Amino acid sequence: MIGDSMKIYVEGYGCTLNIADTNIIENSLKEFNFEITDNVEDADLVIINTCVVRLETENRMFARINYFKSLDKKVVVAGCLAKALKKKVENLADLLIMPREAHLSGEIIHEHFVEKNKKENTINLEEKLKYISPSLITPLPICEGCIGECSYCIVKVARGRLISYSREKIVKKAEELINSGTKCLLITAQDTACYGFDINDNLPNLINDLCSINGEFIMRIGMMHAKNVGDILDDLIEAYKDEKVAKLLHLPLQSGDDGVLKAMKRGYTVDEFISIVNEFRKKIEDLTFVTDIIVGFPTETEEAFENTLEVLRKIKPDYIHGAKYTSRKYTEAARMKQIDTKIRKRRSEILDKLRRELSYMNNKKYVGKKMKVLITEENKGITHNFKVVRFNEDADIGAFKEIKITDAKTFGLFGNL
Repeated sequence: MIGDSMKIYVEGYGCTLNIADTNIIENSLKEFNFEITDNVEDADLVIINTCVVRLETENRMFARINYFKSLDKKVVVAGCLAKALKKKVENLADLLIMPREAHLSGEIIHEHFVEKNKKENTINLEEKLKYISPSLITPLPICEGCIGECSYCIVKVARGRLISYSREKIVKKAEELINSGTKCLLITAQDTACYGFDINDNLPNLINDLCSINGEFIMRIGMMHAKNVGDILDDLIEAYKDEKVAKLLHLPLQSGDDGVLKAMKRGYTVDEFISIVNEFRKKIEDLTFVTDIIVGFPTETEEAFENTLEVLRKIKPDYIHGAKYTSRKYTEAARMKQIDTKIRKRRSEILDKLRRELSYMNNKKYVGKKMKVLITEENKGITHNFKVVRFNEDADIGAFKEIKITDAKTFGLFGNL
């Protein structure tokens, strides 16, 4: 039944920022007393919060939209697909909700389906924060958009220019979440390093204020663009020394070849990138270093690919997010001559083998060490440097314990509390 009593099924995809938006969408619906159902068959209306970062992801989003339409459901498409590929999706969807409108979802749907008179909405992004509900691990957005010009990326089309939330409101929300039971904050954005650049503020200031909140908790700082870390590097490393900051650095390299980085418009050189990683490792004990690599970018020659492998062997990331390049509409790289898919696949397989070797090698060095761990579920937790660890003892979920590491595998640790 389309009306005040309609049942709504919500499905979300994508990065931590999108996970936060899905949570915000659900909570904004509750403000208008819509019933949220976990069963799509029972729903009168479906909201799918989409991701569009890769072609495979885009195809999956359209497959899900078509599936929901085949069930004869009203379908609302929210998120990055709605903004980045609006013309392609608007004929399929009954309504679109843009990434910066997540907190207005309840109002928009009520006006469109109940009042049948959609008004112009005044968008105050900081209003989003009030719709984030606490959980043991809670994503906390700090800004939207970015200042990058990467030649392959469609996400800026979807998320737009940088808009940072005020530090005071972020800290107030974080305090509320921690007082309500959150033990781990996922500080998230398209690029956390550029936080505050538009409002004369910066990420280290924000981290320091968050660390001053009373209570036992840990926060993981989300992905940072290396070109934006330079100006804040010393203060950022100092902020990372606080025990409430997870010792994890997520800094995408994307390519270990300067020519490819230039074509990607990443804004840094390989040497500059390595310098940042070395500074962190020198001053932050037990640092977990995570990076991203794209293989098969249009200008990536065999030599450039080998350069990437050589750099990875040198900097030895704990974990590598590897991805085959896929052409994205509206980007500069889409107009370049593309590399054969078989070459991309082969390079991806070589990268995958190396990333497994490096992850295992890094994990082995923790065997015999004692580490602080947050219990996140039965027999499982995350360490102070965000390694996944498993154990056999009983422990209260949400508690912080000490664990001695007894074994290591490729993508995780094992130990005894």
